[in-house]
Amino acid sequence: MPLFLPEDLERQWIEDINEEDMPPIFLFEMPNEKLKHYPVYTLRGYPNRPDGKHRYEQFDWEGLPPLGSDTAQTSLF
Repeated sequence: MPLFLPEDLERQWIEDINEEDMPPIFLFEMPNEKLKHYPVYTLRGYPNRPDGKHRYEQFDWEGLPPLGSDTAQTSLF
C-alpha cells in the first residue's frame, strides 16, 4: 500500500523518528481531490503504445467502464 504524505510528514518519516512520532504519519489521510486517477496502457515493461504516448499517460481502453462505476469487491474469495 502506498504511503502518501505531505512534505512536512514526509521529512519526519525519513528522519530518525521515535514511536511517539509515528501516529500522525500512520493516521494521515490524503484528501481524494488531491489524487489523480486514470487508466494507463501498462505499468510493466516498456511496450510501444499504439498512440505513441508515454506509458503513464492516460490511455482510453475501448469498452472500459468509467472509473468508479464498478461494484465494490467485498471479499477476496
